Amino acid sequence: MKRALLLALSLVSALSLVAQQPTQLPLWTRGTLDIHQLSTGRGNAAFFVFPDGTTMLLDAGGDAAKQIAGYITRMMEKPRLDYAVLTHYHGDHMAAIPEVGAAIPIGTFIDRGTSFLPPPADDATVKTYRAFIADKHSEPIRVGANDQIVLKREPKAFENFEVRNVAANGEVWNGEGNGAHAIFPATYAAEDKPTENMCSIGLRIRYGKFDFFTGGDMPGVPEAGAPDWTSVETAVAKVIGATDVHVANHHGSIDPESAFFLATLKSPVIILPAWSPTHPSQDSLKRMLTKRLYPGPRDIFVTKLYDSTKESIGSRVDQLKATHGHIVVRVAPGGDRFQVYVLDETSDDLHVLSVSGPYDSH
Repeated sequence: MKRALLLALSLVSALSLVAQQPTQLPLWTRGTLDIHQLSTGRGNAAFFVFPDGTTMLLDAGGDAAKQIAGYITRMMEKPRLDYAVLTHYHGDHMAAIPEVGAAIPIGTFIDRGTSFLPPPADDATVKTYRAFIADKHSEPIRVGANDQIVLKREPKAFENFEVRNVAANGEVWNGEGNGAHAIFPATYAAEDKPTENMCSIGLRIRYGKFDFFTGGDMPGVPEAGAPDWTSVETAVAKVIGATDVHVANHHGSIDPESAFFLATLKSPVIILPAWSPTHPSQDSLKRMLTKRLYPGPRDIFVTKLYDSTKESIGSRVDQLKATHGHIVVRVAPGGDRFQVYVLDETSDDLHVLSVSGPYDSH
């Protein structure tokens, strides 16, 4: 009798575990916020489904258009994108946008414009992108605004949801209202000229208590001898404060994820969109992991970690929650809690590799 009871309890426990970790990502439902950081191995791409069903693509890099479009098509019964946002003019963030746009209807294209630090006129990737959006609805980012990327279907049903344009082109949101201020000086030495990465668009998404930040390739650790204002992360961190999840800037390479940025955001979950053997650098990963900057656990999910990178970062690999896969943050209706799913990017069915959480939002 006792043995039978133990077997029954074991079966209940096993069934409970299966229920907690589905083999497939459950379908999106109204009121849920989904953030999908794709693992393409060729650049950045993130797909968002807002609580009312509004959709957004943030970057689409490299030659991964078929993979990106296929993923979005799999996740939606009727594929569509209300917004496509380009953080900055580098191929690993933008090269696939025209082909994705040819496969899936896109309502509005948003980029950093061309009035500040115009991209090279002879850049083939930029020319292809500009030609593609020439006859489509496109807008330059308005830094500080929270009324440019909005809910398209039920805005009044989710008034605790907001997308804030935090940074771009050397401007950063003031932290209140819709104003912004310049962080680049009016004059600077030739060697300190702002770079394309420094002009990246940064967005904060807020849903109730939940806060998320993504900032393209913005840098945080100035080059030796460079002025402090070249750390865009510092100015951004001062206005956004603590977050629940953030995407590691610049793929976690050598110049992002500064100590001040990490200590201010205090993110319990960090997504690292790696696609090269140099992602992440040892120094950046060490800063992300150390508890000297902020207490408490932090889970780091990497979209693709090369074997050579694993060798270089050594035992820190064991401290990562994921070393490959599409990373999906699913925020419960209202924003109080969220989970992180890792989907196998090497499988046709995108089966679930792991489920972490639930985490309580700040």
